Amino acid sequence: SKELVSSAACSFSSSKELVSSGAGSFSSSKELKSSASYLQELVHSLQERAHSLHQKSSCLQQLVRSLHQKSSCLQELVHSLHQKSSSLQQLAHSLHQKSSCLQELVHCSLGQKSYLQELVYYLLRQYFQDY
Repeated sequence: SKELVSSAACSFSSSKELVSSGAGSFSSSKELKSSASYLQELVHSLQERAHSLHQKSSCLQQLVRSLHQKSSCLQELVHSLHQKSSSLQQLAHSLHQKSSCLQELVHCSLGQKSYLQELVYYLLRQYFQDY
């Protein structure tokens, strides 16, 4: 009888542990669900972030392409301006040469004018001397 009471007390004690252990499992299950929910939110947040980064990456790639095109256009413009600058330098050189030629021509013309004037005076004197 004493052993029976002792055995029942043990069983009761084991029963208590079982209930306590079950409550512990329930508590762990709640924690598990909470952790799973947290992880799902984290995964969702990371996916949104990855999507946002992908969009920004696409925008940056478009920007790089646009800048590359503008750089090419600017290089062509610089090349064109360089050619025009060379053409203008050649034109300036040509105009300078023509200006020099015109100055020489004017100088010669003035010399010829003086010569022609002297010739006219000479001929006029000769003409009047004859009369």
